[in-house]
Amino acid sequence: MKTILLSILAALVLFVPNAAAHTYLDTTKPENGEVVVEPLQSISLTYAGKIEQGSTFKVITANGEQMETSNMTLVDGVLTGSFDNPLPNGDYTVQWNSISEDGHPLSGEFSFTVNAPETEEAEENVEQAEVEDSAQVDVSESEPVSVEDDKNNMPLLVVGGMLLAIIFISIIILLARKKTK
Repeated sequence: MKTILLSILAALVLFVPNAAAHTYLDTTKPENGEVVVEPLQSISLTYAGKIEQGSTFKVITANGEQMETSNMTLVDGVLTGSFDNPLPNGDYTVQWNSISEDGHPLSGEFSFTVNAPETEEAEENVEQAEVEDSAQVDVSESEPVSVEDDKNNMPLLVVGGMLLAIIFISIIILLARKKTK
C-alpha cells in the first residue's frame, strides 16, 4: 500500500507541471508594431507548442475591411497565411484564434504597418483589388476577440498543490493507522 501511494505521489510531481504548460503565441512575422518596408505577401504566427488544425487568423485593415488569404498552412506549430498579391500600404490588425494541443482555446491580436515602395504593377493590383472589392458586398460583422493570458497557470498549480497535500495527508493517516495496529 505504501509503495502504491508513493508511486501516485511521484507521478503527480512529475506530470502536474506538464499539464500546466499551455501553448502560447511565441513570435509573429511581421512582429507587433513593426513597419514593413518590403512587399508583404504572407504572415506567420509561431507558437511555443503544437496547435490543432482549425486554427486561423484574419487580417483587418484600418478601415475595418478583411483581407482575404489565398492559402493558410499549419506546419510544426507555425501558422502561415499567404495572399495572392502583396498587402497595400497601410495599418493592419491580425486577429488570431487557435486551439492548443490540449484543447485550450487561444486568441489575441497584433498590429503592423506596411510602408513598402509602390511600383506601377503594385498600383495596378491595388486598383484591380479595389474594383473587385466594390463588386462584392460583405455583410458579416466582426466579433470582438478576447485576449487571453495564455501564460497564466495559477489555477492548475493550485489544483496540483491541493492534490499533493491530499496525498501527503492520506499517507500520514495510513502510516498512523498502521502504527496503532
